[in-house]
Amino acid sequence: MSFRAHIVVIVLTCGALAFILRLVRGQRLKAKYSLLWLSVGGVMLVLAVVPGLFDSIARRLGVVYQPTLFLVLAVGFLLLVVVHFSFELSRMENRIRSLAEEVTFLRHDLDEEQRREAPE
Repeated sequence: MSFRAHIVVIVLTCGALAFILRLVRGQRLKAKYSLLWLSVGGVMLVLAVVPGLFDSIARRLGVVYQPTLFLVLAVGFLLLVVVHFSFELSRMENRIRSLAEEVTFLRHDLDEEQRREAPE
């Protein structure tokens, strides 16, 4: 990759990190999710600042074509993100179901109380 391309990647990565921090400060992104994206941004920044690092890692792993390693890592990362979000979604569905049942019981108790107090 050329020097100009490294500068572009560095600027874009810094912009993405600033955007994530802005979302966290505005409380539009939870801190636990921001850590994930800040970590990814940090890794990308290190790879952009040290140009030969990714190539040497690929060589040590025996990967001949370096973009293949990047693609495999990206797909693996996205798979982990999808599994994590599926876990969170399942947890939230269970919590919502529990809260809906609780509201139903409370509404039923309130209706019963109002019926007892209503003049006949």
